[in-house]
Amino acid sequence: MSLLKSVSLKRLLLGLTTLSLLLLTGCAGKPRNVVQLLPDPDGHVGVVSVTTQAGSAQLTKAGCAVRVADAKSMPTPPEDLTEAESDALFGAAKRALPTKPVRFLLSFESDSIRLTPESRRLLPEVLTTATARNSRDISVVGHSDKAGSEDYNLDISRRRAEYVRNQLVKAGIPAESMEVTSHGSSNPLVESSKPHEPRNRRVEVTVR
Repeated sequence: MSLLKSVSLKRLLLGLTTLSLLLLTGCAGKPRNVVQLLPDPDGHVGVVSVTTQAGSAQLTKAGCAVRVADAKSMPTPPEDLTEAESDALFGAAKRALPTKPVRFLLSFESDSIRLTPESRRLLPEVLTTATARNSRDISVVGHSDKAGSEDYNLDISRRRAEYVRNQLVKAGIPAESMEVTSHGSSNPLVESSKPHEPRNRRVEVTVR
């Protein structure tokens, strides 16, 4: 049984969204495997159990690592790799990680698709970020407060998202790079007893 198959993970997003775990085989000298735990892009740190036929070791702290000679050997106790050693072993893999998504909140005036003055000034930053990343994965999600009916809130949050999408298209962002969705009032930013909660009248733009 290979070591790679014997690594049981609680959170392994390798090759999907992030490298939560880095695995290196065949280091200099006696062939060894080094497994290091990294945080997700949002800062969350999972738990990794490295298991062989001889036993297991658990990684719970970002940056810590274990070493294993082969599938029949006991993993070493978890240790903190120095920045220099981590970069020497995994520098290329870390640099290949996707950059952390950037999220923008654009607020709207009540019962309209007009951005607040502060959010109008934020639009150029959204454009700059998307252009600098050459992003082809941008989500534009519309939201509303709870002042209207469910159908109305879904409609106005959709129109808000489409308005933002259209502004970005006018500025040069390809329309096919963006996915537009509407949540209505079902996903409030803040829970409030007030139906006209201004912080919930928003469009969330996530640039990946």
